[in-house]
Amino acid sequence: MKDRWEEKERLERQIIAALLMDYDGLIDFLDIPFEEFKSDYAEILKAMKESWTSDPTVIATKCRHVSIDEIRDISTEILACNQSDFLVFVESLQDILTKEKLSSKIYDLWLKLKSWLPITDIYEEINKLKSEWEVKQDLKTALTELYEEITWEREVKIVKTWYRDIDNLIGWFEANQIVVIGARPWVWKSMFAINLINNNILAWEKVALFSLEMDNKQILRRLLAMNSWVWVWKLKEKVEWEMWEKVWKWFSRLWDQLENLRIFDNVHTIWEVEREIRKLKHQQWVSIFYLDYLQLIRNPSIKWNPIEALTDMSQRLKQLALQLWVTIVELSQLNRESDKSAVKRASQLRWSWSIEQDADMVRILDKEDETWNKIQVSIQKCRDGRIGDVELMQMSDIMKISDLPTKPKPF
Repeated sequence: MKDRWEEKERLERQIIAALLMDYDGLIDFLDIPFEEFKSDYAEILKAMKESWTSDPTVIATKCRHVSIDEIRDISTEILACNQSDFLVFVESLQDILTKEKLSSKIYDLWLKLKSWLPITDIYEEINKLKSEWEVKQDLKTALTELYEEITWEREVKIVKTWYRDIDNLIGWFEANQIVVIGARPWVWKSMFAINLINNNILAWEKVALFSLEMDNKQILRRLLAMNSWVWVWKLKEKVEWEMWEKVWKWFSRLWDQLENLRIFDNVHTIWEVEREIRKLKHQQWVSIFYLDYLQLIRNPSIKWNPIEALTDMSQRLKQLALQLWVTIVELSQLNRESDKSAVKRASQLRWSWSIEQDADMVRILDKEDETWNKIQVSIQKCRDGRIGDVELMQMSDIMKISDLPTKPKPF
């Protein structure tokens, strides 16, 4: 029993040390049951959870019984810790806690049964019942939520494009999915993403964009152009007086809506992307993330093989979307072989087949030539909806993509 108590305290210190040393990477795991920890450690965890920081100075101000020196002393125990190591610590501690809670029940059973049933069989039966109960509870919770959504007693977390014809085709998709937008370089995939972002923020949805091609000012200039209907090249210089009223109106509108938009133009690695997504989800409740574009993101863990690096990134982003219940929209180039084919396919996404496999929805953009004022959006994969093609109107001067006018119904 003493060995188990010492092991429990060692694991508690390791968990706190890991959080202190890599708070951003392990931020999702602050919901561990700190009430089960030693009183001083529980106080540290509670302070971290309330202040959303691993700064010892801040934590110490919220702790009555723990000094800043003690917190720093704990943090030096682990110099580097990744999520897999951390999960091992948590699972080991949970195993010890489970055994402690079951020990008294097992002892009572053992006293009653004595020689009837060996102690190992009792352990096995209780653990079996416990695991079955946990699985049933998870399924019952999911089924209850589904019933409440169907009967409108619970709000369904859905994501729309706010394009009439696309939403009519796909219906809508859930918030824990990966959407891939693929196109050749000149087919306006970045502009399509910015138009989608504009639709999101006009609907007061919280959005973040990781841009590896344009800086903040270029993106905001395009948002201003498509809303004020002033040519984007005119916004690069002093605006003429007759246009100023329209521009000023949308300056004010965008200013109010900037609280729903985050733009990152200095994030370059998958580790940085993951960290920022976790932060924004937990601290600001951002639920839609755009990556422009996938092949430009670096993967430091796999440097020399772009196919393996992209496959790893695609799988990590898929797990992140499921874990955090967020929508991730990934922009991707098509390979050069697609130039030779009249019809563009999802299988032509550049470098990795895993992008198509991991995606819940794939949209391929195409147009006949650079002067054509229509863009074709081909829905080639949709887990919960239909596939098909939709045409949208492109207005190059103001960087806007909109629905085609509705055809009048015949009398």
